[in-house]
Amino acid sequence: MTFVLSPFKDKVMNNSKALKTYLIISGLLLSFIGGATLLMPVEMKASAGIDIASNISVINDVRAASAMILGVAILSLVGAFNPKLTFSATLSTILLFLSLGAGRVISILIDGMPVEGLLGATGLELVLGALGAVFFKVFQPSHK
Repeated sequence: MTFVLSPFKDKVMNNSKALKTYLIISGLLLSFIGGATLLMPVEMKASAGIDIASNISVINDVRAASAMILGVAILSLVGAFNPKLTFSATLSTILLFLSLGAGRVISILIDGMPVEGLLGATGLELVLGALGAVFFKVFQPSHK
């Protein structure tokens, strides 16, 4: 029995080098960020000017979120090579990027401007989420 998170029973995403490349690049980027922050949360946050060293609860929360990012990264990479998981991988990756970007935009509107590095992350997340949404639409399975 094969488990596929897709509303299109027995259908898979259309094979596309562009979509595969998107999933690989996203998976590698998310693996680096998720993995590094999971293993070195204090140092990774310090690189953005955020001091969490004295708050074990914040470190715990950062590691938990980093593990989630790493999980989506793994799904993205597997989905790039397993057509039965491409739909789920693409959707999950898009949702992660757009959620992160939207959360940062909400924070900017409510809390004010963060450091330049976090502004760059916001832009990158929104661009990668939007690009993924385009690929998702273009390469989705037919409704036959």
